[in-house]
Amino acid sequence: MSGITINDFTVTMETYGANRLQNRIGSRYSVIVPCFEVCGVAFMHSGSYYIVQRDQKVPDEIMNQAMATFGTTHPGDAKNYWWGEIHSIKGMITLASIMEKKYTPELVDDLTNKTYQRLLAESNIKNAEIFPFMEIQTPKMEELRKVLSDYSKLTNPFCDSKLQFKDPIEYLDKVTPDFCGKGSSYLYLTTNTAQTRYLKDDEGWSYQSMVLLQRNRRNKSVNISHYYNNGKYKRLIDEVIYIDYSDRAESGYYHHPDDLDLRISLKTGLAWETYHEDLAHPATDEEIDIAIFHLKDSMKRIKHRIVNKIVQ
Repeated sequence: MSGITINDFTVTMETYGANRLQNRIGSRYSVIVPCFEVCGVAFMHSGSYYIVQRDQKVPDEIMNQAMATFGTTHPGDAKNYWWGEIHSIKGMITLASIMEKKYTPELVDDLTNKTYQRLLAESNIKNAEIFPFMEIQTPKMEELRKVLSDYSKLTNPFCDSKLQFKDPIEYLDKVTPDFCGKGSSYLYLTTNTAQTRYLKDDEGWSYQSMVLLQRNRRNKSVNISHYYNNGKYKRLIDEVIYIDYSDRAESGYYHHPDDLDLRISLKTGLAWETYHEDLAHPATDEEIDIAIFHLKDSMKRIKHRIVNKIVQ
């Protein structure tokens, strides 16, 4: 995830104390979006992942001041500002406070922190999922499930009641969080070299991660997904662990000998390669060991690159 959602924008402007205007039609999609006013400028959500200006334009000198607080001199910084767009919670608060001539770094940090704290409090990401298929098929499958339990707590660390977390403002420059609990729940924790994702909706849930690494002088990525489909919309009821280990520099059509595409069902104990479920076979101990290796290796990197930066 990147940018700012409709709910992020609403909570940001309410926390800031901006004047609420009548909802409008989003600039990018035909959806009703919230709109707030600051110094005669109407800020509204685009309906996509950024904020746009309407009625009046923010003066260039004020935009330059806002960009300078992030160390940039032009609006090509997609993390905070683009041409006529605002892309982040902190970017919106910074711009609004400069417009109203009350900007201080302390004020921006305080309001940014309160915004993220409210978003976190209103989300459902603290609820850990109960794995549906608990029967033990083999000692190896039991070992895999235990590792998956630990993996889920790292992928969605907020579900671990034993952890104490820093205030969001203490880690926003190291880890970018995105979370929502409106209708569906999701959590993204992102750094330059890793990302974890937790998603839940009426079709099921998934814990996912991506880590970048270098091995044998090659730039590799490990993508892992542990997901459950509950059978809605005629989807197969299943709980699956998926490992994708591949070379970042090549397309998905070229495989190196050490690349891996492996799915293992915790319901049936079968293993297969993506798009080749017709060739599914009972998962071997070697395949389960390979899955456990990549899980543990990714967990070590996730803990170092993400979790350790957000916990006290």
